[in-house]
This record gives sequence, C-alpha cells and structure tokens, in this order.
Amino acid sequence: ARELGIVVSNQPGRTAPIVAEHAFGLMFAVAKRAAFMTSAMKAGRWPRMDSVYLQGKTLGVIGTGNIGSEMARLGRAIGMHVIAWTFHASTARAAQLGVEYVELDTLLRTADVVSLHLKLTNDSRALIGRRAFGIMKPGTILINCARGEIVDTEALIEALDSGHLAGAGIDVYDQEPTSMEHPLLGCEQVVLTPHCADMTPEGVDRLNDGAVENVIAFIEGRPQNVVS
Repeated sequence: ARELGIVVSNQPGRTAPIVAEHAFGLMFAVAKRAAFMTSAMKAGRWPRMDSVYLQGKTLGVIGTGNIGSEMARLGRAIGMHVIAWTFHASTARAAQLGVEYVELDTLLRTADVVSLHLKLTNDSRALIGRRAFGIMKPGTILINCARGEIVDTEALIEALDSGHLAGAGIDVYDQEPTSMEHPLLGCEQVVLTPHCADMTPEGVDRLNDGAVENVIAFIEGRPQNVVS
C-alpha cells in the first residue's frame, strides 16, 4: 500500500471499553469455574470445587494501551491491586492510569491474574511460553483477548493440564477458526470465546461509524487515523 500510495487508516481504541469488559467477564467466568460447573451439571454431576475470590487479589496487566488501561480501571473498581508491564513504561503513564509498573518477571511471579493486551509483533510473539508459565505462581489465571500467537499454545496446555494454572479465559487463538481437534478444547478449566470480544451491538456500531468517518475524512482531503 505504501509503495502504491494507498492510504491505510485504522480505528485505534474505538471499542477498547467493550473488549476490556469482555476480558473482565472472562476473568470472572474462569475464577468462578462457570464453564466447568455448567458442563458438570449438564452431565448430571453436582460438583464441589473452590472458586477464586478476586477482590484483594493482584491483577497483572501486560500492555497498557487503550484496552489494557481500561482493564486496569475495571480491576481497581472491584478492589484488585493492579500492576502492569509494557514495552514503553513511564512514570507519567503509571500516574495517569493509577498502576504500578514492574518488571515482566516480577509481574508474572506476583500476579494472581495475568491479562494480555499487547499487539502482535516480533517482540511479543510467544512472549508467554514455558518459561513465563514456570515463573507464574500456582493457581494463576491467564486471560488473553489480544492475539493468539502471543501465547505458546502447547506451553499453555501443559500448564493447564498439570494444574499449575487455575484456568484460562481465551478469545484469540493461533488457529482461527479453531478446528474440533484444537487441543485447548480438551482442557477443563478454560472459558473460550470465538474472537468476539467487540461483537456487541454497540461495538459493531462503533466500528461501522469509525469506518465511515475515516472514508469521509479521506474524501474531504484530511485522512485520519493513518497507519504509517
């Protein structure tokens, strides 16, 4: 597109509150064992299993852009202690968001919930793999509403099957759409959604409006949200 002089525009942050709310919902669904208990009851069982009380726990937000910063706000709203890591941390940004920036290993070692909100780049691909899961304390919950390739799926499944992770809430995958043979579908303590975090009526309206606004701006000779 650059070589042909074609303007490319995106819609940064337009559905950030909607995606963050979805991630927040996944966190609750995993913590309260909702999918596991629903499946057990449908199978005629009456399970007794400890769920996770989230107030007072530590939420580790990886990536503090539009979505990650909203996830941090939601975490604070229910009384979670929020720590964060990003590639470009700053004191000013920490004060603005009301979070404490820490080193990545510190976050992984400390957080009760690790929530991913990075874009996929060569630096973030497979950022969460065997080493990262090994650093996480037993009973950690992982939430991924960013991109599937940020997590090493094989390592995630090992961490789930071993019981090291308490569970995972996943909206994005290394293969989309997933096949019936995808190994995550065989894990018990997972809540899975099909890359639909912003697919609410409000989210669709915001995306459609943003596309129209970008087109109008281009036609009027003032391109906006241009991807460099």
